[in-house]
Amino acid sequence: MTWNRFTEPRAHLRAIRRHGPLLAVALSLLPADAGAHDSGLAFDFTIALSEKAAETLGAAHETITVLASYYGTPTQEGEAHANELGMVDLDTETFELPGQPGVAHVTGKNVKGADLSWIKGRPSVNVNLFTSRKSSDLNLIDCDLIDGEVTKVQAKPITVNCFLIGEPLESKTFP
Repeated sequence: MTWNRFTEPRAHLRAIRRHGPLLAVALSLLPADAGAHDSGLAFDFTIALSEKAAETLGAAHETITVLASYYGTPTQEGEAHANELGMVDLDTETFELPGQPGVAHVTGKNVKGADLSWIKGRPSVNVNLFTSRKSSDLNLIDCDLIDGEVTKVQAKPITVNCFLIGEPLESKTFP
């Protein structure tokens, strides 16, 4: 679904070559699938896999699950909605991607405008990646973490590196 954004421009170019300028105009008027519901909280990031992780996920036909959780510091009115950590959980977005390198698009579409009045400033987002447990009951990968204010996450390109659990690599936190 969202992953198709990766191949969509190539498909457009092939169609333009085959069907001419009229098709190009028609395609340019269509909304982008992932961007059609953006709430101003959307962002993209790149997923990179170590060689061992890519081999293992590919051989097992394993996919990657992306879990994005939006949250914020409560306003006085929002304190009634704070969790046990003192933050307001705004909502989550979960989707599955092929177990290979690529670009992930998080829309933020589940965050409701009314809930934003419960937090101070702009929301933050925490993004975790893990295997979808299609080939094993255990998570097979360890990945960098995205955790911070959405505007900072949107500000610069982020590459989340994933490797097999047990590989001698250390994960990082962005931004």
